[in-house]
Amino acid sequence: MLKVDDLVITVGAKGNEVVLLRGADLRIPAGSSLLIQGERGSGKSTLCKVLCGELEPRFGTVESDALIIDDADAMDPTVLADLLDRRTSQGKTTVLLATDGSLPTDRVCRLARGTLCYIDEESRSVPEPLRVPPATLKERSAAALRAAGSSDETATLVADVLVEADVRGHHSHGVGLLPTYLTRVRQGGIDPLAEPVLTEQGAVARVDARNGFGQPAAAMAADWCAATAARLGVAAVAVHSNNHVGMMAAYRWPFQRQGVAGLLFNISGPSLAAPGAARPTLGSNAICMVTPTAAVEPFVVDFATGVVSIGKIRAAAQRGDQVPSEWLLDSRGRPSSNPLDLEKGGSVPVFGDYKGLCVTLIAEVIAGILGGHTVSPLVVKQRAEPGRPMGCTQLFVGLSTTAFGLDAERTSIDKLLQTLRDAVLAGYPGQPPTPYFPDQAEAAWTARAHETGIPVPAAVATALGWSER
Repeated sequence: MLKVDDLVITVGAKGNEVVLLRGADLRIPAGSSLLIQGERGSGKSTLCKVLCGELEPRFGTVESDALIIDDADAMDPTVLADLLDRRTSQGKTTVLLATDGSLPTDRVCRLARGTLCYIDEESRSVPEPLRVPPATLKERSAAALRAAGSSDETATLVADVLVEADVRGHHSHGVGLLPTYLTRVRQGGIDPLAEPVLTEQGAVARVDARNGFGQPAAAMAADWCAATAARLGVAAVAVHSNNHVGMMAAYRWPFQRQGVAGLLFNISGPSLAAPGAARPTLGSNAICMVTPTAAVEPFVVDFATGVVSIGKIRAAAQRGDQVPSEWLLDSRGRPSSNPLDLEKGGSVPVFGDYKGLCVTLIAEVIAGILGGHTVSPLVVKQRAEPGRPMGCTQLFVGLSTTAFGLDAERTSIDKLLQTLRDAVLAGYPGQPPTPYFPDQAEAAWTARAHETGIPVPAAVATALGWSER
């Protein structure tokens, strides 16, 4: 909390004072962050000393339990972002003083000519994102992971999964997660050298992820599940002691190659509010279905059980955007369009009222209780506690299409999928919206990504040291 009332700061001998600040008032609640932007000579360092209690103001009062940091723009961007994330999640207030006005805080004030005034969000400039070709983005991401201690194989896999999410338009699960992953490696939440271990028993297997990156364990599970289902007709594999796995659809390829339909379930840390609730107590769990087709791409349905993916809200915060108020509740359960409210005790409502809650609970039982002997309230949130493994779990089920009598060429699957597509299209009296079927948006995003590159928010690029345009 920071509370400033009618603050006046002067320097110089009595009778010959210079006013650095006149009559300032501020109210910054707990769990928020404030940037005070002032050029050299504006008096920001003197203001910092007053806010810290090292100097007495000429008039006015300061009440504060906030952390005050001068010259914050001189800090390592990743360290600064980690600090703000941690303090926000702990409900603590942080005040940064800097010459740079683009630091990632909730509010910005400008100190100039003795006046301290808020900068509204519309006039606050947000740097344009970098545009990076997918192949280049994979190379850069893998290099960052190798530098953090990962093996070449793990770094390549994790980078592939993150960039594929960006290619398909799901930036919530893309390279924007990389700074968080690297922070978790530094603080011990992810063991970058851990290798998953698989134990099989007939058509069932378990993978111990050993608190490593989530992607290698999920990829191992998908490979085994699809191959075993193709051989035996059905298979199931559980993954435990895991971290974030990224976009579930990234694990579709083994099922497509083997001609196996896949059901993929994942549980995550609490971020979802039950119908009518005001606090996050359940995971916005993921459910994915992969249907093999005769085309290059399988047909995929991939969704989380909140009204929107948690990552989409964080991606909006990275871009400096607002979100629709129906996506987010603040810490008091009120609709909010400020994505920064998510990390201050906010939550995402469950989709579909109690039916959505039922779908969430299905994932809890399948991926949580069966998959890892746990449930989402016990899973660690990766940003809130970067020094602890998440302990999230997955369960993949494979069903051989040929074992159920469908032709190996998958033409019968394609025809029936087309019948479903036509049925949806037939329900519109005129021109249908785009997309009107689940795979259309991903196809459009993929074409755009390869044509114009992937947008990497400036905040992410800065945190990763990718400053060149």
